[in-house]
Amino acid sequence: MKIKVLKDTVAGGQAVKAGQVVDASDADARYLLAVGKAEEMTTEVCLMPEPVEAPKRKPRTKVTTYGNDSANA
Repeated sequence: MKIKVLKDTVAGGQAVKAGQVVDASDADARYLLAVGKAEEMTTEVCLMPEPVEAPKRKPRTKVTTYGNDSANA
């Protein structure tokens, strides 16, 4: 059964990190689902990519130009 691990744990004798999708035995998967350390993956969820945040942009600074200005003459 495919599961997505929510918290670092052990499945099938192997350490798994949070966020990994693993194919665990039914017994391991049921246990991890019951204790809230994993969520079941369906084919719909497996095919959908994780949303990616757009990089944050810095605000533009206002550029002032000092040139020929008749008011300053």
